[in-house]
Amino acid sequence: MIMRRMLYGLSMLTAPSALAQTATLDCFAPAPGPPAKIAACSKMLGGASLPAATRALALFARAEALKASGDNASALADIDAALLIAPGDAAALLARGKLSDATGNAARAEADFSAAIAEDPALAEAYGLRGALRLKRRASEDGIADLGEARRLNPGDAEVQTQLAAAQLKAGQTADAVASYAAALAVNPRDASALRGRATAYARAQNYPAAVADFSAALNLDSGDIAALEGRGMAALQGGALAAAIADFSALTALRPGDGGAVFFRANAKLQNGDAPGATEDFSDFLKNHPGDSEALMGRGLARQSSGDTEGAEADFSTLLVKAPAAAEPRARRGYLRVMRGEYAGAVSDLAMAMALPDAPPELALWRFIAETRGGQKAEAALAEAAQKVASREWPAPVMDYYLGSVSGDAVLAAAAQDPKERPGRLCEAYFYLGQAAIILNNAPEAIKLFKAALTTGMTRYTEYAGARAELARLAPHADESKPR
Repeated sequence: MIMRRMLYGLSMLTAPSALAQTATLDCFAPAPGPPAKIAACSKMLGGASLPAATRALALFARAEALKASGDNASALADIDAALLIAPGDAAALLARGKLSDATGNAARAEADFSAAIAEDPALAEAYGLRGALRLKRRASEDGIADLGEARRLNPGDAEVQTQLAAAQLKAGQTADAVASYAAALAVNPRDASALRGRATAYARAQNYPAAVADFSAALNLDSGDIAALEGRGMAALQGGALAAAIADFSALTALRPGDGGAVFFRANAKLQNGDAPGATEDFSDFLKNHPGDSEALMGRGLARQSSGDTEGAEADFSTLLVKAPAAAEPRARRGYLRVMRGEYAGAVSDLAMAMALPDAPPELALWRFIAETRGGQKAEAALAEAAQKVASREWPAPVMDYYLGSVSGDAVLAAAAQDPKERPGRLCEAYFYLGQAAIILNNAPEAIKLFKAALTTGMTRYTEYAGARAELARLAPHADESKPR
């Protein structure tokens, strides 16, 4: 510690006016620029009778000036020489560690920071620097531990708090990251980086309202903060605040006209918000610059399906299947569409293939049963086999049991209505499947009533909703028969 103590003493005891009287003392003056300081220190170091401690100080002072002038190699050489005279000086070790890190010698930098800590265990800056270096070298656990110690030693250092929070977030320690970002914001409430970081942590924890609030606070500091605007749009989308998400992604497209990501996510928000035509338009715009993008093709296919454009939807799903014939979702989706269009043979082929793929949803068996039955094939065996794989109380087991003749339609509706959270979607499905049964039994008036009931649920994003609408369009000639007389 000799170097730091002596340099502190010289700065306190020698006024700038006195330093100017002796050229060599400019080496320790706070005011001279790097060239003057380098020259003064060099002149001082040329003296043969210079005491060792003063020589170490002069070498260290010249190193700082050399570093400020951009000559890192010469600065390192001077610090090396100073440490030969005063080995173990924490300030010099810290300075050499910084220079070594800046010049790409990470191993030496870490060794110097460790040596500085050994000399001065309360040196918070050394822990912070070593922690940041260890994170860069992918030693996340050790890096987080160092930053935690730096925070303990100096809790008022907002930068260390933010670095620690970012490391915790990257390591999946979401709750710890939220706490660390909060500590940083307690020191500096206007830290936009910490606000964005905490918002991201909240979003990962699925606390979307809190994420939106923090992103909004960052935008209040800087309305042009693109990262915060994008983050808020994503948090709103994930949290179901679809109108707000659409507004943010629209603002992003205005700020960055070429931002395809904003158009893509706005399309998703529009689709979920029931604006199928708007979603179709956005997905199409995105595909102009990203032709063949699988997610956009799937999204546009679903949007076209919701809009009643079954031909366009089938084209998108077919394009996906050309690229990936074993892809389960587009195969199933095309099968559903073919049922809606009355193309039962093609539907059975798609649905059977989709059912053979891993993790096939049980709904596939119901759609296949409908396609096979309406196409004039025997369908009970395949449905009975699929039903054995579904627990009796799980949805859509009651529908399977109904098709197999073991429960009533009323029992299906009762089962669909049991869970308040799932009720609207399951009722949409139940009415659709019961309507299909009515068609199979040649009861068009009853089918129309049931399909209309499916539409009253408002579950526009459900495939069964689209299916009910398609069936009603085909049943239009029988509509009068369903009216009460």
